[in-house]
Amino acid sequence: HGNTVIMVEDITDLEMLEEELLHNERLASIGRLAAGVAHEIGNPVTGIACLAQNLEYESDPEEIRFMAQDILKQTGRVTRIVESLMNFSHTGDHAGETKLVPSNLLDREAKSVQFSNHCDRELVVLADSQRLLQVFINLLGNARDACAEYGEVHVRATASDTGDTQIYIEDTGCGIPAELQSQIFEPFFTTKDPGQGTGLGLALVFSIMEDMNGKVQITSPLSSGENPGTRVTLNLPHTNYGLAFEM
Repeated sequence: HGNTVIMVEDITDLEMLEEELLHNERLASIGRLAAGVAHEIGNPVTGIACLAQNLEYESDPEEIRFMAQDILKQTGRVTRIVESLMNFSHTGDHAGETKLVPSNLLDREAKSVQFSNHCDRELVVLADSQRLLQVFINLLGNARDACAEYGEVHVRATASDTGDTQIYIEDTGCGIPAELQSQIFEPFFTTKDPGQGTGLGLALVFSIMEDMNGKVQITSPLSSGENPGTRVTLNLPHTNYGLAFEM
């Protein structure tokens, strides 16, 4: 009979180290999120405080009215940030509540740019239809904002042999610099001008896609020139369960 060698390796220290690294990364993420909240809310709060202080010494009714409007504008900004943060923080809570049903991919009306939907109506994915709609609203809004006048946004989808469906959202916008692409899914990171975005849209998209057993990735630029463009690729499970309802 041949000899048998049994090797036993104690990986307790390795597992403890991995857990410690994960814990430290979670703490770092919480720290970045807290810093983002403080910065995003701190700016309008400071503005409100200054306006309120000036109101005490202002006697011109017209000027008081303008200052009151500015205060309401700043409080509206705080409200939008808080609402976006609540939506973002609750995404993980829906992991057990997410309802995965056959869902059509898109039916979006063009606004300031030209939207083209090239998705096959018979192509159906397994997803939570309302949350999938939220993903498209965020991504199409970003694509629209990235485009100049007469820009174009194209949406297409293909089903792979592996049982997944890839949805591509491509724009002819300004593109995303390579050095920023690793940060775009982080909470409060935004390339938009101050007050134009909360920086939670893509973080929300990432969380929703994870809850639906999907993936999201960014490719930019798509071409050289004045309008390099960006492609967002969504990957979701495919289903052959007939034609779903239209969103």
